[in-house]
Amino acid sequence: MKLRKLKLAIFIFVLICYSIMLSNTVFAASSKYTGGLLDGINLQMGSSINQPTGSGVAQLTDGNPTNYISMSNQMVWHTFASPQEIRAVIVKSDTRAVVEFYDAAQNLLSSYTTVMNDGVESLPTPVQNVSTVVLKQGKYAYEWNVFSTPITPPLPTVINWIQGGDKSVDLDWDSTGAKSYNVKRSTSPGGPYALLANVSGTSYTDKDVKNDTNYYYVVMAVNESGESAPSLEKLIRPAATKYTGGLLDRIVLKAGTAITNPLTTVRLLTDNNGSNYVGMANQIVWHTFSSPKVVESVIVKSDGKAVIEFYDADNNLLDSYSPIKSDTVETLPVPIVNVSTVVLKQGTYAYEWNVFGKGTEPPVATPLNLTAVAGDTKVNLAWNASANAVSYNVKRSTTAGGPYATIGTAAASAYTDTNVVNGTTYYYVVTAVNASGESLPSNEASATPKAGTVVVPPVEEPSGDSAILVITLNNGTDKEYDLSMNEVNAFIAWYEGRAAGTGPVMFAIDKHNNNKGPFKNRKDYILYDKIITFEVNVYDSGEGEAPVEPTIPL
Repeated sequence: MKLRKLKLAIFIFVLICYSIMLSNTVFAASSKYTGGLLDGINLQMGSSINQPTGSGVAQLTDGNPTNYISMSNQMVWHTFASPQEIRAVIVKSDTRAVVEFYDAAQNLLSSYTTVMNDGVESLPTPVQNVSTVVLKQGKYAYEWNVFSTPITPPLPTVINWIQGGDKSVDLDWDSTGAKSYNVKRSTSPGGPYALLANVSGTSYTDKDVKNDTNYYYVVMAVNESGESAPSLEKLIRPAATKYTGGLLDRIVLKAGTAITNPLTTVRLLTDNNGSNYVGMANQIVWHTFSSPKVVESVIVKSDGKAVIEFYDADNNLLDSYSPIKSDTVETLPVPIVNVSTVVLKQGTYAYEWNVFGKGTEPPVATPLNLTAVAGDTKVNLAWNASANAVSYNVKRSTTAGGPYATIGTAAASAYTDTNVVNGTTYYYVVTAVNASGESLPSNEASATPKAGTVVVPPVEEPSGDSAILVITLNNGTDKEYDLSMNEVNAFIAWYEGRAAGTGPVMFAIDKHNNNKGPFKNRKDYILYDKIITFEVNVYDSGEGEAPVEPTIPL
């Protein structure tokens, strides 16, 4: 019985050992550390490749990232039986590692410093005729391999910067040592994403975008094995604002104590985002142009009095200007020519900065106070004119908040939409346009066209009483009519109804004695929303008793 139990115990022990060995073998077979030229190699270790010590190191090539060796003041290496071409490496260590490549005569062919830890990294260019590979790094190393062709994708990257300008989006991401990167975009959160470009660097500018539209970006690292998992998604909404259209759009500014002593760089002041800021205490920011510019206007959003200085190519001060208002485009007293460097000095915090010159236009202001008045199969739109506007884009939707489609353009601050259906509610916004681009959208206004939207008062003339009706419109125009009290009372009743939110939006006033020409009648159509005030002056027409003056709404 005891012997049987002993045999059972030995069998269980062997089974456990075999399971552990099998699991390690399966792990190694599917590991990102395997499939390279150093799989299972017993590496040499020492202070130089001519002075190996000990019996070799196997922990760095066993496919098990939990084992490690101490690397202090030593290096590990391997010499191949024949020269190899190497395209990628992987190192798991406690710090960034250095991998060196030597030929058969021990001449250094190339050296590579890893940018990540524990990921497959593609070399900038493949290294040929490699006889010996060497690993140098910090205190501890866990795994190391080199590949003729990697069999595992790179580690995922992270988008570290994104900004939206006028019909453009800039994004940067971290390097993971990938051969290249796929930039992808969607108009819906979570995708699906369309491939925009494959780039070898770590930045991309997307100019195939529309203003005031949400875009969602991801970036995938790529090598011969395929794509990594996507980066975390980033949302951006490009727009033309008062900060765009200048000479500093998307520029990375220098910062320091003097223009001859840059200490760091700044991107937040030119990112078209007025909520981001940088601390400005005891430092200045500046940019030097590739060729001299003419500067005509500026904008600065800051917490204190800002000063902008303009220098020539020899760093001679040409002029300086202190903006009167924060966050406003201001025209300089006179244009400044031959500007090579612009400098911003100011208080504690700065949010946005730009300068505008010849060949650039200050951004156009957003239209304000859009109104929509419905008629019979039409909607009349009006808004306040925008400074610097050349034209206006009229946009419409059948859903509050959009999305809006452009339905027409207008040269002035009014537009009539005749492509409508009675009984349908339409939602409108308007944008202003000039050479610098398109403004932000106006407020939304809505209207529901329908038949019978005009009040026509009774034709019969009462006897004995009339009145002069004077209506003041919101454009400053006074309209004066000589009417019967029947017509005046009808106007007052209509006005009171509209003030309470009921009734048609227009009132037809007969011009009577002013009906000049071969017409059956002539009428003025008055829109309720255009009336600022009106007055009624009653008089006795001599055809009856003195009238009782009506109550006039204020």
